[in-house]
Amino acid sequence: MVETLRYLWDRGHANTTGVSISVRLSKGRILVDQSGTGFKKCHITSNDLLIIDEECELVEDAPNQSFRKAPVNVVIHTKYYKENPLAHACIHCHAPYTQVFACSGRDIPPYTLQALTMGDVPCIIIDDRALKAEMKLDSVQVLSVPSGLHDRPDVFYVMDKVGDEVVRRLKPRNDEMRTHGLAVTHYQHGIFVFGRSLGEAFDNLERAEANARIILLSKNLS
Repeated sequence: MVETLRYLWDRGHANTTGVSISVRLSKGRILVDQSGTGFKKCHITSNDLLIIDEECELVEDAPNQSFRKAPVNVVIHTKYYKENPLAHACIHCHAPYTQVFACSGRDIPPYTLQALTMGDVPCIIIDDRALKAEMKLDSVQVLSVPSGLHDRPDVFYVMDKVGDEVVRRLKPRNDEMRTHGLAVTHYQHGIFVFGRSLGEAFDNLERAEANARIILLSKNLS
């Protein structure tokens, strides 16, 4: 995981605005990086990792006992893990070319030969700002943040709903995970790539980013 995070930074897929990575272990345990990995430019060690369960409750804290827990968007990882036993890893980042599609609220169709395997990357249209404004209304019950996640109730309120929509969109495609990974983007946010292994999740992120780049470059063809 530490090595993969460095690859994400070196490849320009990760930046200081956010990155998260998780790997599903045995018995419902999930290894995940602490929030703030992007601020550290992905220069972390195994001491910056912690273990949570599928409900995002803390199982084993980082050895350095940092106040930081897992990034709140990890609830999206765990919600899909619970719905698809074939998914064992997830990478979230703000890679620039796939983020162009996320910011415009557009699905990413397969265009390159390598992207045909993974198929469409749907965009989850959930407006972060609108939901946070809704959360402030007295009529909305704010969800408590699980102990394994960074204590940001407003962000958790949004990410929890995004996770439900990710499950709704990807669940009909669960069997595709037998042969390849799956990915979604979140509107104005970034990409979430699931794989049967961390290596597969990384490779599919590379494919999705290259596919988005080629689509955008092809618009310049006369």
